[in-house]
Amino acid sequence: SSGINAEYGEKGGGWSWRCNLPAIRDNVPHVKGYPDNVPISNTPALFIYGGNSDYANAERIARTKELFSNSNYVEIKGAGHIVHMDQPEVFFDTLREFIEING
Repeated sequence: SSGINAEYGEKGGGWSWRCNLPAIRDNVPHVKGYPDNVPISNTPALFIYGGNSDYANAERIARTKELFSNSNYVEIKGAGHIVHMDQPEVFFDTLREFIEING
């Protein structure tokens, strides 16, 4: 199954979200924690996190900054861990701005 979790035009002519449960189930072991001995990426990266989420804490952000030296972090107020569901317009505006700047 595809890892894509957004579709355009299927529901009401705009973006809609779908949850790819098989992909999540199959890949959880690969995304838990932080791997050792990985190269540092200088590619522009955007990390969007919800202000109400306990997942994005200072320790995790600091470790992520070590691995992604050219990273940007944006906290979306009023959102939990699933930012794109809690604050979809702010999420897409933030993502669109990042893409416009970083191509």
